[in-house]
Amino acid sequence: MKIVTWNCNLNFAKKYEYIESMDADVCIIQECEKLKGDYFPNSKFFWTGRIENKGLGVLVKNGSASLDSSHNPDLINFLPIRSDNLKILGVWAYNHRAKKFGDNVSGETIKAIEFYKEWLSDGELPCVFGGDFNNSVIFELEFAIQLFQLLRSISIISIISIIIELVPRSFFHATVFPYF
Repeated sequence: MKIVTWNCNLNFAKKYEYIESMDADVCIIQECEKLKGDYFPNSKFFWTGRIENKGLGVLVKNGSASLDSSHNPDLINFLPIRSDNLKILGVWAYNHRAKKFGDNVSGETIKAIEFYKEWLSDGELPCVFGGDFNNSVIFELEFAIQLFQLLRSISIISIISIIIELVPRSFFHATVFPYF
């Protein structure tokens, strides 16, 4: 199974061609616009967010998938998806920025894990928990320690080998990405 996570920095529909050749089974896309569920052929697209052109999308190819009934829209930009053989918790951590949408919402990864911990660890299906956590171990070591301890406490941590395929560098030079 091939899984791609990418912060597309808006306009995902126009940029999809850059990751299409990766032929991923699951794509977790941060900062993407809201699109119809059947926008991409032979795939299902799920989206959550508070801003129509900037949210979290999960694209599942070739198979049935659905938004899990546990979805909590008050956890900004966390998306639980259930497919035939996998559970996916897509993440675009909004952290402290979520407060601009009200006092009853959160964009914090640790709060989302606490909310979804039974769903993540029930053992029914393998689970992928991925995306943009908007945290740096360099600058936020305490967060990284808390996150690891929480995941370990609910038996989510296991040894996983991930092969990352990069979008061709020519894409980044042709767009407005000065940090690549």
